[in-house]
Amino acid sequence: MIEIFVDEKCTGCGKCIRVCPKGPRIYRIVEKNGRMVAEVVDKSFCIGCTTCIMACKPRAIRIECGW
Repeated sequence: MIEIFVDEKCTGCGKCIRVCPKGPRIYRIVEKNGRMVAEVVDKSFCIGCTTCIMACKPRAIRIECGW
């Protein structure tokens, strides 16, 4: 099973959604504590390609695979 973590370095730019083949099913941009950030909506759509990790400038995304 894949786990996706978005940490406090996220700027809410939305690049993870744009580059991921399943982006809108996995991520959404929400407001938390007065700032926009990416949030994981449904990790079950993740195919483990790591495109989101490579595109994230602040390095805010981490994926762990349990297989």
